[in-house]
Amino acid sequence: MNDWLVLLVGASTNAAIYALIAFSLVLVYRGSRVVNFGVGYLAVFGGIFFANTAGSGWLALLLALGVTAALGLAMYVLAVRLAERAGSTHAALAIGTLGFGLILDFLGGEFWAKQGFSSAPLVSGGHEVGGVMISNQRILTVVLAVVVFVLLRVLIDRTMPGWAMEAVAFRPSTAAIYGINPVVVLAGVWLLAGAIAGLAGVLRTPTSAVSLGLALPLAIQGFAAAVLGGLGSIQGAAIGAVVVAFADALFVRYVSSEFASLFAFLLLFVVIAVRPQGIMGAGREVVRT
Repeated sequence: MNDWLVLLVGASTNAAIYALIAFSLVLVYRGSRVVNFGVGYLAVFGGIFFANTAGSGWLALLLALGVTAALGLAMYVLAVRLAERAGSTHAALAIGTLGFGLILDFLGGEFWAKQGFSSAPLVSGGHEVGGVMISNQRILTVVLAVVVFVLLRVLIDRTMPGWAMEAVAFRPSTAAIYGINPVVVLAGVWLLAGAIAGLAGVLRTPTSAVSLGLALPLAIQGFAAAVLGGLGSIQGAAIGAVVVAFADALFVRYVSSEFASLFAFLLLFVVIAVRPQGIMGAGREVVRT
């Protein structure tokens, strides 16, 4: 029973982090139809920044989110907006986000040592359940992921900025006729997506070390969760993150930890082959013209 509880706690923490990565991916995809291959680098950059300023506690968290939000905006302006104006395809824009991420990886290697960084928990202490100590930091990670999920649902479904984002995603030219500035809306989307990716990195550092080499694995897990749930669906991203995290934990427990990094790829291939629209695949396909 204790072993299963440990697996449940660890998988729940990972599911929360994967969900945040997937939320960031979904936001960008819904708004601009671009797959942000640089999301893992944003998360890791935020996590390492937080680890090196963690003495400031919650202020360090806010600083890290501000940094990754600004980097998300810079990614939109430099890797997407300029290329989009030049007529680049969505595939080329996605590669541009990867290029921006690789630049972050290089700069991070110049600022910080290429090692794993960890930090003190934002909330100390824990609770013993069934003989297993569950840290308050792990509980906080899950709670914050749920809060972000709820806020995103409210933003998209019940607020003017969310409706503006949907209008821009559907047809920017028509949205502009009704007084919506597509550039401003998309800048806001990338700002928010950058902050959410940074939150994933920040929440990982107190429970597991974050290094520059973690960017790609994090992006893969988040992408697998987003695709499994249905790329474009916030609810699907949450469900996909839970499935990926628990399936990964079971794979490590019963098959092999050596090949755990390949499991997300295998799961992704199966989903694309069997149900490419994902679990919560929407019937409506947004077309940008």
